Amino acid sequence: MDTPNTRDKVAQLGKYIEENLRASQSAGLKFVDPHHFGQRLMAKQNHVVFGRRGAGKSTLVSSCQKEPATIAIYLNLETYKDITFPNIIVQVLLASFRNLRRILQKRYPWYLAFKGKFATYSLCKSLERTKKDLAKALQEPDEEEQQVLTKSSQEEGGTVSLTFDHVAGIQGQTKKASEIETARTVPKSKLNWLRLELTNFTDLFSKASNVCNKEPIFLVLDDFYFVSKTIQPDLLDYFHRITKDTNVFLKVATIKHRSRLYRRSSGTPTGVELGHDIYEIDMDYTLDDFDNLKSFMKQLLESANSTSKAGLDIDTLFEGDGFAQLCLASGGVPRDFLSLFVTLATEIVVAAGEKIGKVNVTEQAISRLVGKLDNFKTDSGNEGNILEIYLNNIKKKIYQERRTNAFLVGKQEMETYPQARQAIQELIDLRLIHQVEKNTSSAPSDGLQYEAYILDISLYDNPRPRSFEQIEPGMKDARSRKDKLRAAPKLSLGKLEEDVESSGIQGKLTLSKE
Repeated sequence: MDTPNTRDKVAQLGKYIEENLRASQSAGLKFVDPHHFGQRLMAKQNHVVFGRRGAGKSTLVSSCQKEPATIAIYLNLETYKDITFPNIIVQVLLASFRNLRRILQKRYPWYLAFKGKFATYSLCKSLERTKKDLAKALQEPDEEEQQVLTKSSQEEGGTVSLTFDHVAGIQGQTKKASEIETARTVPKSKLNWLRLELTNFTDLFSKASNVCNKEPIFLVLDDFYFVSKTIQPDLLDYFHRITKDTNVFLKVATIKHRSRLYRRSSGTPTGVELGHDIYEIDMDYTLDDFDNLKSFMKQLLESANSTSKAGLDIDTLFEGDGFAQLCLASGGVPRDFLSLFVTLATEIVVAAGEKIGKVNVTEQAISRLVGKLDNFKTDSGNEGNILEIYLNNIKKKIYQERRTNAFLVGKQEMETYPQARQAIQELIDLRLIHQVEKNTSSAPSDGLQYEAYILDISLYDNPRPRSFEQIEPGMKDARSRKDKLRAAPKLSLGKLEEDVESSGIQGKLTLSKE
């Protein structure tokens, strides 16, 4: 292992991964797609792509722009995360029409108007006028009282006598008109204006598809989870109305439990309903199929190894359970896995000439907790303080008191305590706890069904915790039983909610489902 040639190859692979770890227009690792998500995404259908930070959502939805027979309008909604409703609708429309006009002008330059492409030229003019209307709307208040002046005419009657030379006097009726000006105050709403203009916006998208040989238009809304959960259903509802029964399709990329796609209040549905209005593509590799996860992560490394021309034997870089621990430390997130690998390969293989072992992985995972918590605060928005209290309570009960990394949660409790359920689901999305079994029993059995979870390795206090038993996904005894996982401590969600409420924290988590 300790050879200059091997070290050079590892450095070459690490450099290539580091340069291409984040997808961009000019860089990006080859997308490993064993489930053919890319093919599904190109279908003429609305899709929501779920995945945790680093799962490859942006890489996947960005591929729409490379599809030759489509018009892809890509928007990153992190740009608009601090914009209130309904201004966020205006901003997204404005950016969409700006991008659409740019695409049309690139395909059909202005001089082609003289070669039978006048419809495109005319459409670009309409898009420009609409952009100006939207820009003007941004400067106006959401709601205001507008004074309207109304003028009306009133006629006054009278009698007049006229006398002309050589003509007898003429007597008749005359009328005089007067104007009355009336002032009244009427409410003016930006949202109502947007609703009234909705069919016009739909028409612009449809015309764009028609002039481009009826190609589908994909409206790609990346990082949707940055939008406040309280207005997410309203935003999706508006754009779903625009695209309904047209050749325009929504492609939304987001984190599952940081998103609320649908809301029903007072019997009125708002947003898009999974399986009905929009279809799910779930990119999250969970730890409940650990063998499949390890196989996928190996494919990622082999793909990068091949593309970088490093020519390494990947298996020779690890010892013992080093590779399995790296997969576990990544929580099934490709970017976390590759980023950890680069650091470990640089520090352990290149610098020290050693192989990557289990303890090396654990040390590096713990050192990254600060960065994870920074992402945690960014991704969780104004709910960060509540989630942090939930996380600290779970770590205290499981890691510190029971000296293990695994715990069970009763399925019935998940329905009874929605706040604790929401916290657990969001902590999964934030890569701080991981689900390892969706359906299991306890040992000894009590006749109830449970879900099994483990804490992220970064939450360990040190790489060699004393009197501590790490339970790994898929761990079985000689009789193929998962008794160690089934014997993990049970976490009471009722007690968990009580502890969080007694901390004095204000506010509640916004539920992703009612």
